[in-house]
Amino acid sequence: MGRVIVIGSINEDITVTVDRLPRPGETLSGTSLTHRLGGKGANQSAAAAHAGAQSLFIGRVGADQSGAAIRAELSSHGVDVSHLLVDDDTTTGIAMIAVSASGENTIILDAGANGRVTAEQAREAVEPSPGDVVVLQGEIGAEVNERVIRWAHRAGARIVFNIAPAYRVAPEVLALVDCVVVNETEAGIVLGRPAPQDTDSALDAADGLVGLGPRSALVTLGGHGAAWSDGDRSEHVPALELGPVVDTTGAGDAAVGALAAALAAGSDFPGAVRAGVRAGSTAVLAEGAAASYAGIEPLQAP
Repeated sequence: MGRVIVIGSINEDITVTVDRLPRPGETLSGTSLTHRLGGKGANQSAAAAHAGAQSLFIGRVGADQSGAAIRAELSSHGVDVSHLLVDDDTTTGIAMIAVSASGENTIILDAGANGRVTAEQAREAVEPSPGDVVVLQGEIGAEVNERVIRWAHRAGARIVFNIAPAYRVAPEVLALVDCVVVNETEAGIVLGRPAPQDTDSALDAADGLVGLGPRSALVTLGGHGAAWSDGDRSEHVPALELGPVVDTTGAGDAAVGALAAALAAGSDFPGAVRAGVRAGSTAVLAEGAAASYAGIEPLQAP
């Protein structure tokens, strides 16, 4: 069984609950305020650990109270944080999140120490093996992602690239990636065309993403599940209705982390997608991002 090696972002999530999301210029009263672990990289490494993988996180925090708190919280999820570095002259990344009564959310990011993550840091931390899965996101620098992708590919590791926030990636870089993961909006940005609006257009978008170079693509569709393609086959996997939706904040990251864990455990891609969809469907049942992952079931090696 391989490891899941996540190079990416870690934040303190400051979340307020509101009856509905505010309109531009509008002030609303919130009903609760929480401070929790967040950041797409940290969330995905936590989800991978809950799904049963040996999960290692490479990133940076500031030398502040927030950094110490979220480092301890990430470790409590079973993630190896020995390569989570502390920068003395910057602050920990912050995400300010509003969550509505229906579970929808808006997020504003301040990268902080996440802007200091480098490819050299990853190379000094670990040497991937062919059984490992390296996971990246758009919350660290594009140049850093490109250099890590080339390094991980040379080592023979599989690469899962969650291009979120989305940006256009050179085809020669995408050709080194095993799986690209995006949501509907991000799929439109990466492809340079309107975002998919239904299952059929999501399947077409997944095919289009594979056409850019990666071996496979997954388009997450929120409450509608996900659409995937490997160039030869494509499929829509519906979300599971496991209970009332409480908070959608960490669902996409849960799906990415569980998908990576399943690949590291030896699952084929369709099976890994199903594991990711199940994890995302589980994460919406509780508040928070990583805080909602306790219900994710550990995977069994095939």
